Amino acid sequence: MLEIRSFGPPPERYADRVVAEMMRELARKHATLWDEISAVVTACGGAGTPKAQRKLAQRIERAGAYHTVLNPGKRGRFDIMIYDFTGYDPGRDEEIRPGDPICPKPWIACNLSAVESQGGGHNKIQAHSRPLLFITCHAMSRVAQRLGARNADHLMKATRLIWNTCLKFINDGADATAWFNAPPAGWRVSLPTIDGKSWAVLKRHEKRKALVCTTVITEDEHAPE
Repeated sequence: MLEIRSFGPPPERYADRVVAEMMRELARKHATLWDEISAVVTACGGAGTPKAQRKLAQRIERAGAYHTVLNPGKRGRFDIMIYDFTGYDPGRDEEIRPGDPICPKPWIACNLSAVESQGGGHNKIQAHSRPLLFITCHAMSRVAQRLGARNADHLMKATRLIWNTCLKFINDGADATAWFNAPPAGWRVSLPTIDGKSWAVLKRHEKRKALVCTTVITEDEHAPE
């Protein structure tokens, strides 16, 4: 397993290089996620009963989704909210799919997706997906340098931590659209780390209605707005 090997915090250039390689491997691993989810949905057909729908949600998680939320219904009518992570190429502004070249420093896209079944015997299922958060390769390098992430498993744990923090930040907002209006310097959102003295910097994506975690900072770098 590729990992950072150093005594104490790794040097910046070393962390940048190794984290970039780990991010490339994560992008390769998650490139097939939606193909697997589509295959699972197709195999399960309309999933007519709540029990069958719960099994479908569980199979989607086993296919690689981070988390699912099922809203069951009768006669095959249901919807499943899916939270998943995929590789993203910031240069092409596109998700990394099977067969795509993987850029030197890919990002992670944190997506909110939905699988919806109309039910009523139509056996028609639709899927929609959109990214809400991107995490840059630079931010992950800072996680390695400042929070001690050493391997791909650590990076995925950091991804979940930043994603959950971002969702809470969005959901706690008084205005559901206010989070699109991040100031130029971004928002500094406290991460629930062991020492409680780390922040994710969230900025507005230049083209999409989404946030970008551009870096992670610690107490010595944190200054009042």
